[in-house]
Amino acid sequence: MTEAKYLGTISPILADDWMDNVPSYYSYIDFHNKRKAAKKQLKKERRVFFTVCALLVCLCMSYFTVNSHSSEIYVNCPSHAVVYGETLWSIANEYKGDSMSTGEFIYKIKKANNLETSSISAGDVLVIPVEKV
Repeated sequence: MTEAKYLGTISPILADDWMDNVPSYYSYIDFHNKRKAAKKQLKKERRVFFTVCALLVCLCMSYFTVNSHSSEIYVNCPSHAVVYGETLWSIANEYKGDSMSTGEFIYKIKKANNLETSSISAGDVLVIPVEKV
């Protein structure tokens, strides 16, 4: 048989103090509800943060995409070093075939070299697109 030790009695003053320090059931509920609301707010903030990050990534990808609408890739095409006095018109007349006009070939040269205007300078090297057979 185990020996029971007598702990003594608790005075009424100590008992009252002890009861004041015991949290009530409602304080547990309040704590739980506040914690639940904080978790919900954190989830909402995370969702907003990741949405903004995804939008920024999409914007950066669309900004840094170079000529994504162009499906043609110019490989093994001749290049032309521009000499003083040459224009896109004279270069197009030199390389174009009989099947297209000079204006159409200038458009192709501009597209192949990502030129927005028709201005070229001496020393520029242009890719001359070849016609597909």
